[in-house]
Amino acid sequence: MKPREAAASLEQLKKDLSSGELKRFYLLFGSERYLRNFYEKKLLAALGGSRDDMNTNVFDTSPVSQSDIINAAQTLPFFADRRVILVRYSGFFKKGGEELADYLKDAPETTSFIFVDDEADGRLKLYKQISKLGRCVEFVTQPDRYLLQNIGAFLKRSEKRISQDDASYFLDVIGTDMGKIMSELEKLVSYIGDREVVTKDDIDAICSRNIEDRVFEMIDAVMRRDIITCMDRYEDLLALKAAPVMIVVMLERQFLWMLQLKSLKEDEGLDEGEIVSRVAYKQEVDTETGEIKRVRGEIGEFQAGIYLKQAAHMSVAELQKAIELCSNADEDFKSGRMNERIAMEALLVRLCGAGK
Repeated sequence: MKPREAAASLEQLKKDLSSGELKRFYLLFGSERYLRNFYEKKLLAALGGSRDDMNTNVFDTSPVSQSDIINAAQTLPFFADRRVILVRYSGFFKKGGEELADYLKDAPETTSFIFVDDEADGRLKLYKQISKLGRCVEFVTQPDRYLLQNIGAFLKRSEKRISQDDASYFLDVIGTDMGKIMSELEKLVSYIGDREVVTKDDIDAICSRNIEDRVFEMIDAVMRRDIITCMDRYEDLLALKAAPVMIVVMLERQFLWMLQLKSLKEDEGLDEGEIVSRVAYKQEVDTETGEIKRVRGEIGEFQAGIYLKQAAHMSVAELQKAIELCSNADEDFKSGRMNERIAMEALLVRLCGAGK
């Protein structure tokens, strides 16, 4: 689905649930797992189903037989109006599912289906049949406006609050995955105890920072020639399952951005606001949906600000040398000339000595 279609499909699902006029066939899919799981539970309950109920059949192991699903669907509900069939991660929306697609149009009126999957190919017969007879709903990464509203609502339920700036900073640190957002908010509420306001210091103290933040900290350590902290951040990245080759690519990318922004400042004479305006994401309101979307820019304002501050502490020659060292390490990885771990540690030692 296109972003606008995905947003519309979610709104239609919300209307189904609020009105009680439910379809008999639903497909819930998409990358936003937290929201998808939330509506799976709401929809199951609205249809009168429950994982513990004798009139609910759950198929959530792979592989799953289409004939087993059909046999369960043919069974009349016991002292209830409806039987619910919940099929999770079947793989039928990547390939196959034709037998089930043919069956749905003849399924008993007393049987409802909920299909849940990470991805779904809209060209497949099963997808088209559900779209025709029921509703397909895609759960995608939500716009910042929606995420900020949810952050505020969650904290309000916990009798806490946060400023708009600190909520935006929280998103920059945590990212847009709603499952991680909710997990980190729970940690924050527990951490601040009886205090009412969540602050930036609280976020820095307790929230699990993403991989890019660790790379920012690694570059800070490089600028201070602090090899111990640099190695500590490297170990943190390994614990986050970041591959050494990916770390090198991210380091090189950040040094390239620092060099580019430094050139804009020194060669073109732009101030910080002008530089951020040129390279950072721009937010525009979609006139049809009212959603706020990121367009045009390549990095966020938060990232651009950090790159500028870091670039101020390194000369053009030092940045060029750092980029060259990263490029050489990348070649070492790809050619197999050096073990990844040894090559990465050697790179960090050289970076901390760059320009000396």
